[in-house]
Amino acid sequence: MIIDRLDRVTEPIRSIELYRYDVNVQRTFSHGAWTNRIHGFIRISVGDRSGWGENIMAVNREELDLNEWLSPLQELIGMSIGEAVRTVMSRLTELGSKRAEMVETALLDLAGQLLGQSALELLGLEGKEPVPGLFCILENDPEKVRERAQSSWDQGYRTHLKVKLFGDIALDKKVVEAARDIMGPETFIVGDVNDGYRPKKSDESLEGIAASLRILQEAGLNACEDPASLTVPQWIELQRQADTLELLPDAPLRPAVEAVHSVTTGMGGIYNIHPGCAGSLIHAVELARKIQSFGARLMIGDDSLVGPACTVWQQLAIGLSADWVEALEKPGESDAFATCVIAQATSRTADSQVNLHRSSPGFGLVLDEKQLRLVCRDYGKI
Repeated sequence: MIIDRLDRVTEPIRSIELYRYDVNVQRTFSHGAWTNRIHGFIRISVGDRSGWGENIMAVNREELDLNEWLSPLQELIGMSIGEAVRTVMSRLTELGSKRAEMVETALLDLAGQLLGQSALELLGLEGKEPVPGLFCILENDPEKVRERAQSSWDQGYRTHLKVKLFGDIALDKKVVEAARDIMGPETFIVGDVNDGYRPKKSDESLEGIAASLRILQEAGLNACEDPASLTVPQWIELQRQADTLELLPDAPLRPAVEAVHSVTTGMGGIYNIHPGCAGSLIHAVELARKIQSFGARLMIGDDSLVGPACTVWQQLAIGLSADWVEALEKPGESDAFATCVIAQATSRTADSQVNLHRSSPGFGLVLDEKQLRLVCRDYGKI
C-alpha cells in the first residue's frame, strides 16, 4: 500500500507554510453566486525539499486568519510523512475535506521528491497518454454563453464543453442551444445543474426531472451532471428514464473515502471525481479504480482551482486514463500564479489535450517562493 511506501521517508516535517491567493471573479451557480474566493497554497517542508497543495479556504469573505486556519496542523510538525498522512486521514471530519486534501497533496508531492519517484508512481498509476481538457462556462446569459463558447473554440477546446445550468428549464434550454450552436454537432456537451431540478427537501418527481432532461437532450445536451438531489436507487432509476442522455454523478462521490463504499454501477454513464472535495488523493484513486472496474467512464472535475492543484489533478487524470479533465489553469484567474512557476510537469497542447511532458519527482511543480509572496495577499507559517 502507498502509506507503507511513505514510511520509507523517516525525516520529520520541519515547517508548514500557507499562502493566501485571492480571486475576485464572479462565478454563478444554480444555488447562488461566488463574488470572490480565497485560495490557500500550502507548502510542507522536510530539509531542503518541499511539497505543494491547494484548495479553496473561503468564498464570499474578505477576512481570514491564516494562523487560525493553520493551528490544527501544528501537531504534524515533527512527524514523518507516513505518520502525517495517517493522522490527516483519521481526522477528516475535524479538519474538513478541503484542508485534509490539500495537506495530503503536499505530503505526497514531498514524499515523491524525497524518494526520487513521481507522485503517480507512488500512487501506482501507469497512464501516460494525454487527456482532453474540458472547458467550463459559468454564465446565465445565453449571449455570454455564445461568447464564451466561441472563446473556448478559439483556444482549441473543441471536443468537450461544460455549461452551468440553473434549474430553470426555459433558461437552461437556451444555454444549451447557445453552446451547441457555436460548438457544432461533434462536441460532447455536459450540463451541470448542481441539483437544481430537485434541491434537497424538494418533492419534484423523477418523471418531472426526466422530462426536463429530455428537453435538454433535444436542445443538444449529451450528459447532465448532478441534475437533482437523489439517493443511489433514484440515480439508477433516473438514468433508466433518461435513456441515452448520460447522467453524471458528482455530489454522491464526496468525500472519496465514503463514496468508495456507496458508489455502484448504473448511476450514470460518467462519474465525476471532484477535486477540492475528495478529501484524499489516495482514496480518490481507490474510488476511480472502482468506477472503472464496472465499465463506467471517469471524469476528473474541478473546484475553480487556479494554482498547484491544477497540475496535480491533471496528472491524476492522465495516470488514471480518465476520459477528460476539467481542472485547468484559468486565464484571468491563474495569471499571477503563473508568474511564479519555474517548472511544471503538465502542459496543454493547441488542440486542448493535457499532456505529461516530463516525469519529475513528486508532482514536478517548482515555484519561485519570493514571487509567490508578492502575488499573494497574506502568508502564515508554523
